[in-house]
Amino acid sequence: MMSHRGLSELHLISLKQPVNADYYINEILDKCCLPTYKRKKMRGPLTQRNLYRKMSDSFFMQYGAPAHTAIKTQKGLSDHLPGFWAKDVWPSNSPDLNPIENLWAIMQAELDKRKPATNLKQLAKILENIWSGISPSILQNVIDGMPNRSNSCIELNGQYIGK
Repeated sequence: MMSHRGLSELHLISLKQPVNADYYINEILDKCCLPTYKRKKMRGPLTQRNLYRKMSDSFFMQYGAPAHTAIKTQKGLSDHLPGFWAKDVWPSNSPDLNPIENLWAIMQAELDKRKPATNLKQLAKILENIWSGISPSILQNVIDGMPNRSNSCIELNGQYIGK
């Protein structure tokens, strides 16, 4: 998770772990995502900061992965998060609008600059270091770019519809 103020902890999934609704709810949402809403710190590492002034000022969006769209996942999120965007709210095939996609690209670029990992444990450590090294200005830029990405998508869509 991310906001312009901070990040959740990075949750890494083992190669052999299937991500079904139960795993997603119990291991990712309950242990990683939802605790970020309880943070109080305004300063310090981004992975320890409060992400939102008020929970009601935030919105939680995710993709169309089966674990995300499962009925129990959708129900649990709508019960716990007032700003949850249900599966029918987020436009299909629009991951490029999600600010976290830009953050993943930044992480990939940083990973590409580093010496390749020789095992999964080493790769996990590198990814955690990159994630914890993301700066507040990067988060702000990624979030601030969303209106431009949205407007560009609307303009392009209008061009296709008009033809």
